[in-house]
Amino acid sequence: MAIIPSDKAPQPGLNIYGCASVNPVKLTIFAAELGVKYNYVCLEMSIGEIQVEWYKSINPNGRVPAIVHVKEDGTSVTVFESAACLLYMASEFDKEHKLSYPLGTPEYWTQLSWLSWQVAGLGPMMGQANHFNRYATEPVPYGAWRYTAECRRLHHVLDRQLSIYPFIAGDHLTIADIAVFIFEHSAKWCGIDIDEYPNIKAWHDKLAQRSAFKEGLQVPVPYQFSDEAVSNPDAQELYESARKYGGQAIKEWTEKWQGTVVPLPSDHANY
Repeated sequence: MAIIPSDKAPQPGLNIYGCASVNPVKLTIFAAELGVKYNYVCLEMSIGEIQVEWYKSINPNGRVPAIVHVKEDGTSVTVFESAACLLYMASEFDKEHKLSYPLGTPEYWTQLSWLSWQVAGLGPMMGQANHFNRYATEPVPYGAWRYTAECRRLHHVLDRQLSIYPFIAGDHLTIADIAVFIFEHSAKWCGIDIDEYPNIKAWHDKLAQRSAFKEGLQVPVPYQFSDEAVSNPDAQELYESARKYGGQAIKEWTEKWQGTVVPLPSDHANY
């Protein structure tokens, strides 16, 4: 097994492995809301640290975030994928259910449904819209159209839910809200304007004013892809560089896995 470098090794307590990216912010916001102390291990994306063997011993998928919780008795629990991390953190640190609902209650299953909706629907679709709208190394009009349209559909679903309830899963803030928030905070970078969705806009602005959300957005560096930041005409050098070099990096990482599409007799029937 690969040896974890001493400066990246988990310390006693909660360890969050992340970088300046979307999904790890969910965990830092959660921790800030409940005052949970943690050790943040920042991975260097520029050198591909998420793909090195020692990190894959923590997260076999080579993505962020992941957590390692070293307990007082010396045992440890490792969890990867943001939804699983949020569920674990809620079970360990939210005994009073300030950010969750009790397991087995109807509200718990509503919370879990919306959390699953984020990681299976909104997140991946916003990610694909982001790729085709901002990072693709060549124009792909159908990809941009397809995923932007699906994001708009998902936003109509969310806007309708928030027209009924003050928070996504019901009457109080939960991990479902935290999971969705960062994508709405970054919506323009993906090609979506939340001003078109009044209930989402009001909900987002309400959460963005919470001190814990502001605190969580500062780790490991001040969050760089908010709607306000990416729209600032005087600060575009970062985003131009991110799109140029990020697009090239994504293409290089993906080329390793390219292959021939498995043919079927029905191919080309749709065009």
